[in-house]
Amino acid sequence: MSTRQGVVVGDIVHAGGLPLAGLGAPGERRLWSDRLRPRVEPYLFLVPYLSVFVLFTLIPLVFGIYVSLHKWSETTGDGGFVGLSNYKTLIEGQGYYGSQFWQSMWNTIFFVIISVPFLWIIPTALAYAVYRSPAKKLWRMLFFYPSIFSVTAFGSAWALLLATNGGSVNSLFHLNIQWLVGMPQAWISLDMATIWATMGFSFIIMYAAVTQVPRSTLEAAEMDGAGAFARFRLVMLPLLRRASVVVVVINTIASFNLFGQDQIMTNGGPGSATTTITMTIYQQAFDSYNAGGATAAAFLLAIVLGVIAFFQLRVSRRGA
Repeated sequence: MSTRQGVVVGDIVHAGGLPLAGLGAPGERRLWSDRLRPRVEPYLFLVPYLSVFVLFTLIPLVFGIYVSLHKWSETTGDGGFVGLSNYKTLIEGQGYYGSQFWQSMWNTIFFVIISVPFLWIIPTALAYAVYRSPAKKLWRMLFFYPSIFSVTAFGSAWALLLATNGGSVNSLFHLNIQWLVGMPQAWISLDMATIWATMGFSFIIMYAAVTQVPRSTLEAAEMDGAGAFARFRLVMLPLLRRASVVVVVINTIASFNLFGQDQIMTNGGPGSATTTITMTIYQQAFDSYNAGGATAAAFLLAIVLGVIAFFQLRVSRRGA
């Protein structure tokens, strides 16, 4: 049927023999929607997570970078762009917080060195022992139980137990050890409290890995005359390599972020001997109101953690 505007063929309108943009047959429009829906629907399920990620991770990260490049105070706000000055001050050790940054960093590295090996050795040994014991459910519950306590709860409990005057440990064993105000007792106290409270998650990871080791492999080693310790050292440990890497990396990152129990038990003392990098960041941000420098220190800590985790993973893959 002819019209002044063009020719109508079926449901498609042509002007001068050319299709009009945006118009098509109903069947064609349904076909496009049927093709588009499978492509769009999976991404709709990602929208809630992506919204939370952007709101609580990406935006704070970008804002943190902005703050670290400015002279920023919680009381006066933006004091002007300073570029990499905050980072330079910390790296070169200038001023109080510059020198304190390195001192607290070495303190933190020392704590990582003395805590992470125990946070792998003890859960691994306990996982193997529980695997061989008859009351598996009971032991799993007992070893994981301390992990349900908050940092404030177990930190306060250990502070009371290890108090020099009136502490339960000194009173029970008739000792006079300055657990929280002497060195190296303060580090030993923090290490004991941290291992007790946090090894539950490592224990669960290692126990799950132990249960995945083929029983036939252990039985073959036993038939060859290998004792319990030999089977653990020569058969079990090599097969637990991947789980061990996960435990070591997680505990390294967690130990670098030591703050709560340190703040409660020793308050960074004696002096600043147990002041960690996270305590220095907190003091710089909320005691000195220097959010710019504190944010720069936090990003430097993140870089250090990223480098350490990268090398740990590279070493583990090279030996696999």
